[in-house]
Amino acid sequence: MQITKRDFLKKLGLGGAAFAAGAAFGDEYVPDMSKLPEGSCGDPQNVWFGKHIFPLDHTMKDLPSAFLKDGRVFQPARELPIFHETDVVVVGGGPAGFSAAVSAARTGAKVALVERYGSLGGLFTNGMVLVVLATCANRGGKWNLVTRGVCEELMLRAGKLGKTFCSLPEPAYPQKHWQPTIDPEAAKVIMDEMIAENKVEMFFHSWGVDVIQDGDSVKGVVFESKQGRQAILAKQVVDCTGDADMLFLAGGDYSQVTCPISTVFRWANMDTINPPQGTKPQFPLHGNEGNPDARWGHCGMRTGNGLSVRDLSRLEVAFRRKNWNDVLEMRKTPGWENVYTSNSASQIGPRQSRLIAAEYVMGRKEIVEENDKFADCIGWCGVDGPHKAFRVSYRQILPKKVENLLCAGRCLGKGDSIDTFRLIAPCFMTGQAAGVAAGLAAQKGVAPRALAYSDIAKALDAQGVYHE
Repeated sequence: MQITKRDFLKKLGLGGAAFAAGAAFGDEYVPDMSKLPEGSCGDPQNVWFGKHIFPLDHTMKDLPSAFLKDGRVFQPARELPIFHETDVVVVGGGPAGFSAAVSAARTGAKVALVERYGSLGGLFTNGMVLVVLATCANRGGKWNLVTRGVCEELMLRAGKLGKTFCSLPEPAYPQKHWQPTIDPEAAKVIMDEMIAENKVEMFFHSWGVDVIQDGDSVKGVVFESKQGRQAILAKQVVDCTGDADMLFLAGGDYSQVTCPISTVFRWANMDTINPPQGTKPQFPLHGNEGNPDARWGHCGMRTGNGLSVRDLSRLEVAFRRKNWNDVLEMRKTPGWENVYTSNSASQIGPRQSRLIAAEYVMGRKEIVEENDKFADCIGWCGVDGPHKAFRVSYRQILPKKVENLLCAGRCLGKGDSIDTFRLIAPCFMTGQAAGVAAGLAAQKGVAPRALAYSDIAKALDAQGVYHE
């Protein structure tokens, strides 16, 4: 029986992803699965692998290289190819960037999302900081979910997968204090689905390295990938890099702080721990994961500069060695012999670095003394340990000096409030507000600074955001 190459690839589980690479995967017949498809340059003695190998024309052009002159390095001026044009481009695909992209698209804007890794979620998923904190307010002894919108939607979707993947309390309503731990792989898939559903152009393995600027106005971004440096033109840019990289590159004002840095690890076989009767456990038995086999956590924090490649590199090695030694010690302990490290975070966790000079910067003083005095609320940060829930001003995501740029995520606040702003749920919330504002500004043809708050509030209402 003859089958098409398309059907052949589907039988191998490759489907559309395989022939999306180009016209080499056509619909010509493959009469014999033991032979290479027509046009393949793979090994005919290794067909199962060789069937994927087809020649391609060169997809990149080498441009003039940097050069040394008098002991200094110079890079020649070069024209950058325009890779894409859109209404809104979001740089950074963590909770803030993901939420910004989805919410901007839901205003009707055309949206692109640029992310340096191969999956969404940032420190939530790739950094394995799996617990969604600061979601609720406590009023009269009753918990109320205040980080609604995209954050609530993701938690509910994860909750439907069951307790193994999401420790969402049941019943969901009336509210309890929501602090669910969500499996990172489940969260990545849910985010992929929501990005696709909202028709966001997703560009993974792409690192934002510059802005396109005309005076104080940002007109797009430059990103770097395996395809070299290319440009994305956009009416509005949302900086969700965590480190306010786009703001910095646009000449915006900021302060910079040191931070506690750590790397998260996940340990398996935690359900097999069986210490001898009467002995006191030396190590943590179980975290707040739904999966009884797993536990996540870090092995200490060190102070460092979240923008220093030397600090980050040194700490990656130190944390990895510390965890390795800790697990070896566990495995020597009676009852802990089967515990092992199942995986380590692909992304180290600096908690803050640059903090933007916004139109209104919310430190602890502003949160405590002025929280009910502003009329441009875009959402709430929920209770976080000793800190009560508080409202966030639109001006907090609006940087001074730079136009057509909004900032969201862990670059907000001051040194005494960043420990709340950096958490997962507040990042979802500020990202959603920034996405809504960027989408509206792009469609109205105005800078975000010129938007009427009533229009922002109406759009937030339409997306289920709590902002009273």
